[in-house]
Amino acid sequence: MNKKKHVYRKKGWRRVAIITITILISLLAACNSASTPQEVTPETSQNNGNNGESPNDEQVTLQFASWSISEAATSEALEQMAAMYEEQNPNVKIEFIGIPFGDIKQQTFVMASAGNAPDIIQTFTASFPTYAASNIIEPLDDLLGEEYMEDSFPSYREDYSYNGKLMGVPWAPSPYILYWNKELFAQAGLPDRAPETYEEMLEFAEKLSQLTTESGEQVYGYGEATDKLPINGMIALRNIYSFNGSIFDEEGNVNVNTPEVVETLDFYKTLVEKGLSLQGAKLKDLRNLFSIGRLGMYADGYYGKAVFRNLSGKGEAFDDVWGAALIPANKTNESVSIGEAHGLVISKDSEHKEIAADFIKFLTSEEAISLYHQKSDVLTARQSIANTPEFNTSEFDKVLFEQMNHIKPLPSNNPGLEQAYLEIADAIQKVTLAGVSAEDAAAELDVKLKQIMR
Repeated sequence: MNKKKHVYRKKGWRRVAIITITILISLLAACNSASTPQEVTPETSQNNGNNGESPNDEQVTLQFASWSISEAATSEALEQMAAMYEEQNPNVKIEFIGIPFGDIKQQTFVMASAGNAPDIIQTFTASFPTYAASNIIEPLDDLLGEEYMEDSFPSYREDYSYNGKLMGVPWAPSPYILYWNKELFAQAGLPDRAPETYEEMLEFAEKLSQLTTESGEQVYGYGEATDKLPINGMIALRNIYSFNGSIFDEEGNVNVNTPEVVETLDFYKTLVEKGLSLQGAKLKDLRNLFSIGRLGMYADGYYGKAVFRNLSGKGEAFDDVWGAALIPANKTNESVSIGEAHGLVISKDSEHKEIAADFIKFLTSEEAISLYHQKSDVLTARQSIANTPEFNTSEFDKVLFEQMNHIKPLPSNNPGLEQAYLEIADAIQKVTLAGVSAEDAAAELDVKLKQIMR
């Protein structure tokens, strides 16, 4: 079976097949009990997820909707992990449904409305609140078990919980760190190190922005994603926190009409007005500019390394061009970042929830996540694995895990949280593109968030 093929299976014939097989097995058992097929049990399954849900000779297909399977930096690792699981569980086939990152939420909700959602869906911290508040995914507490759940880092487990229930599994967590281009730093006459403060970062960015490429194209000093997308609103929390702000007051009520949020919006305004950052940039735009030598610095997750290698066309040789460092200190006088995670959810439509949970356990196991780390620098959300040598060998690993000690949690999941992220991104667009003052943008944002985050 071609695992990348987009197939939407009809479920009715499988129910008939299962009933038929069950009757045949019963008849055979009456004739000769020794001929009963062996069931998958905790003793016969290497991952202990099937729990006798289906006999070994029944071929189970799990559909897995993912954007990572369609991306060059991660597809090979996913295919290898699926093959490993299939080898250990010969009766299970993993069928990938490749959906672009920007489309996966909408498409999987449409599929769910038709009662045909994939068994497993890859999701993301910024869009997960909409899944959590819906009725299309399955609570995972009973499927995964208490011991497994308690092994996840608390902040990431909270990011995938809703109303006291675990609704998703943090799969590939990452803090945001600072990437900087060593060659551009040298050309601009800057020190061979990353900036240590926001003030220094802006000074470096101004010098970098005076450079041009050999073909005369502008170099941007420091990039921030400012397109109107929920992920960019979530990313903006890193800057709000760094300016010692929040979206809540001390009593836990929404309040963004504050000097700290105004100063954050002014920071974005300065970046664009001085030509330090590309207007209306998506995160993928910043990754591309950095990979081709047109961006001096920007913040991103662990994904940067594999993406740079691919987009630069230089492979591993491009590793010598860039460095990774902690997010510079700002008003808090220490590095402040946010953590995010790709996550996995199980749809209510799934006919094989226990096997789907077993596959998720495998994907987050030391065996699979170590492979993913080797291929794509993916981190682990499991505390029992995080301190193993595999995840603490390179300088890049050390920066990522050091930044993990300097992250602030995201807001608790709320039905309006994804929309709130979108409104934050909209406020940033207003100050960077529409010329709205930071004060007016903060006041308007405050009204909207108080309506959304009730």
